[in-house]
Amino acid sequence: MEKGSMKETFVSMDERLKEEHSLVQKKISTISTLRVISFLAGAALFIIGVADALAWAGILGGIFLLVFIYLVKKHSDAYYADEIIKSKLQSVEGYIKRFTDEWRKFPDTGSEFVEKEDTVSLDLDLLGDNSLYQMISVAHTKKGKNKLATLMKLESTDIEHLGRRNDAVGELASKKDFLVDFESAGIRLESNKKKFKEEEFINYCKDESKGCLPAWAKIVRFVFPAIMIIAILLWAIDVITYGVPLVMFLVILSFSWLTKTVTDRVMMPLYGIGYGVEDYLSMLRVMENEEFTSEHLIEIKEKNCDDNGALVAFSKLKKIAQAYNISFNPLFHQILSGLFLWDYHLAYLMEKWKKRYGKNVSECFDDIGTLEELMSLAVVGVVRDTNWARIDASECEVVRVSFEDLYHPLINQEKVISNSAALDGGITIITGSNMSGKTTFLRTIAINLALAYMGAPICGKSLCANYMKIFTSMRVMDDVANGISTFYAEILRIKAMAEYKEKNLPMLCLIDEIFKGTNSADRIVGATEAIKQLSGDKCMTVVSTHDFELCSIKDDNGKPAVNYHFQEYYKDDELMFDYKLKDGRCTTTNAIKLLKMAGFSV
Repeated sequence: MEKGSMKETFVSMDERLKEEHSLVQKKISTISTLRVISFLAGAALFIIGVADALAWAGILGGIFLLVFIYLVKKHSDAYYADEIIKSKLQSVEGYIKRFTDEWRKFPDTGSEFVEKEDTVSLDLDLLGDNSLYQMISVAHTKKGKNKLATLMKLESTDIEHLGRRNDAVGELASKKDFLVDFESAGIRLESNKKKFKEEEFINYCKDESKGCLPAWAKIVRFVFPAIMIIAILLWAIDVITYGVPLVMFLVILSFSWLTKTVTDRVMMPLYGIGYGVEDYLSMLRVMENEEFTSEHLIEIKEKNCDDNGALVAFSKLKKIAQAYNISFNPLFHQILSGLFLWDYHLAYLMEKWKKRYGKNVSECFDDIGTLEELMSLAVVGVVRDTNWARIDASECEVVRVSFEDLYHPLINQEKVISNSAALDGGITIITGSNMSGKTTFLRTIAINLALAYMGAPICGKSLCANYMKIFTSMRVMDDVANGISTFYAEILRIKAMAEYKEKNLPMLCLIDEIFKGTNSADRIVGATEAIKQLSGDKCMTVVSTHDFELCSIKDDNGKPAVNYHFQEYYKDDELMFDYKLKDGRCTTTNAIKLLKMAGFSV
């Protein structure tokens, strides 16, 4: 589907959901009004019936009060339905914003995952402000965010199962309704994240030492209620006075209070999961109702939606959580505790649930995170014109990368320019005027390779490459606190490249404006030696520079560097760029023109 048509599809979904939202809001308003009327009428009639001994008024008042209870339930259902619509609207509007630059306002940038040493993620805008993570992430669980961020760091790429990931991501990209429905549940879940601590619940499910009632508690939960029931029956047949069951009630209630820590240790996770169980169930039901064809997605679905999977587990947990919610009504809770030791029975049910389903549920969080990660990668295929790369992870003598109409995914699609090239292991020098596109070209290659290695589609007509570890030296910063200058910081980056090269493994080194932090004489000498040290058939080194002297560099075997360039042109005496890669070295400069444009007299 053309991206223009895809955008129109999401716009249509947005309009439909807004209409549904408006209708549900009117329904909520109507139910709220009727609820107030039924309560006031019921209360008034019931009081009149009792006060004046009018049976018909009392009965009618009772009917109105029953209607009130029914409307309370309908209001709750309508309110939750509205929450679902609002979360779907948020998801759909997110996709619409990704077709433009509005995605740059998304609050989730992945900045919390950025580490100072992770220079590749920063150089290539994989994490942080205005990053790939910010644009594509539809992860709303902690597991999903962590998985996506870890993948973005390119530290452990699952190249062996790349085809399997490609199939899953490609299938998800074609299921826009599934993407929206699943993400909307995640959005609702994230809104409760302060109340529900995912990690704590996972640890509770995994830890066999937690969530167990002592043996005496399991006996007491039967003995005390049995004595209570016997006492009530004996009072009912006038064998004992009402004082006996009353005293027994107070004894059981006091026992429940005094031993509350015993049951709380088992049930406390219910306090948090109660806020999220409905949304996890929504995720799992969306998964259950979707038909998948890719192996990876089928495995996730079958694992979580079979008879002993997380779907059944969360359904049963929801019932326990609903019963636990009675504790928020003090009157009912005290009555049930005094009669039946209510908390002890709930704790026993929770213990049984944990023994049977705890392991499956803890793994379910991981599977949902994996699905969110795959969905995020699928976003690229939804909002960009993409194709699948061909990545060769086998042993190779010479690393290669070739691409046609490759473009940068984070640049506005109405402005972005694509390029084509074929690069081999060894040295490639990119020259060109200021602002002509050299740095963007390096990033375009690297970010698309990153997408391909992660299992996502690439932004371009084609991309064929060996699997290479990516190194970058682009946004080099000084470190005043540790006394490291920009120049020395760049030396440290290039040193890391040289050390990895000794392993003789495939690698790609992208160096932008090499050694720009020192004088021109030292820069030429230093850059020449550094680039030669990085040259090799298994090491592809691509360097952008303004130093034309580097265009003639040769590696230690006498193999000359391949040269490409970007070039400016003038239209009505105005400086223009076409951002298209051209063969050979650059022969023009534009620094004087740029200074004049800025108002300097030169």
